[in-house]
Amino acid sequence: MIGPENGKLGQPRTAMPPASGGSINGMRVLLGLLLLFIAVGAVMGVIVAFSSGQPTIALIIGLVAAAFFARVGC
Repeated sequence: MIGPENGKLGQPRTAMPPASGGSINGMRVLLGLLLLFIAVGAVMGVIVAFSSGQPTIALIIGLVAAAFFARVGC
């Protein structure tokens, strides 16, 4: 099929593609760090609750954290 340039090759592109260099978004990094801190806090909460002799509270913290991360993951 002959295009508007009658089959001639176009000029080589020297500019970077639009997605190049923009793959690491600062907001996504910030949200990833926030999720990491929430996970560490949930694990520490379960550990402290178990070591304090309150397994019911530890179970509740674990279930809420699992529900939160299940929702984030889906």
